Amino acid sequence: MRAPPWRPDCRRDASTESGSAASSWMRGTRGCSFHRSGPGRIRGGRGIVAVVAGDGAAELFASEGATVLRCDDAPVTRAQLLGIIRQMGRTEVLVLPNGALTAQELVAVSAAARDARHEVLLLATSAMVQGLASLAVHDPEREAVDDAFAMSEAAAATRWGSLRIARERALTYVGTCEPGDGIGLMGHEVIVIEPDAVAAGRRLVDLVLGAGGELVTLLMGSEAPEGLDTELADHISQRHPGVEVMIYHGGQPGDLLQLGVE
Repeated sequence: MRAPPWRPDCRRDASTESGSAASSWMRGTRGCSFHRSGPGRIRGGRGIVAVVAGDGAAELFASEGATVLRCDDAPVTRAQLLGIIRQMGRTEVLVLPNGALTAQELVAVSAAARDARHEVLLLATSAMVQGLASLAVHDPEREAVDDAFAMSEAAAATRWGSLRIARERALTYVGTCEPGDGIGLMGHEVIVIEPDAVAAGRRLVDLVLGAGGELVTLLMGSEAPEGLDTELADHISQRHPGVEVMIYHGGQPGDLLQLGVE
């Protein structure tokens, strides 16, 4: 996803001064749920709700103007999402679920929130990296349906994956993983099993970029081993010259990282 002007540029060719400022900003990020208006108050304009995990990720979405609903400790419920939509008091609301709710739950929320004074549009973002890609093309001057269409296209054009550590022995499409193995997923399917996270991350990146791509976004999780981001950025630079790399410290639990490729 092409980064909007506010985003800290963490590419490998960034200047030392810019890189230091970005690192300081990312280390200091803290997140919370943002409530911009009282219940029942109707305000004009368009609002965006993003379901997010991790302090750094919450700050990223909030800096783009989104109202953040956190899902770090427990799954988000339909009642919570509906409540924050109503509390915003906006006439138009775009929702970035980022994979936190099922399609059936989202349809139910949309039906309950929509009336003659409110338009609620759901975007099919399956991961936070897709949500960030959609926010990069958000334009509040467009009609809501046109804005939602452009944002949905940006999300769909972003192939996404994740890197995790296996917690237990399990059978996957690519073999059996053991506790402690690094596993790489494309979407929701395991496509890589390696003895450690770094090896799994390298192979995941190679497989994903094998289908092409100009920009890789790494959203680092709270459990990512120290130096994993640098290892992968160096690997991409050496094996896939010309591909840009953007690194953000999202702080999300579970995934060592989320990966987006455009």
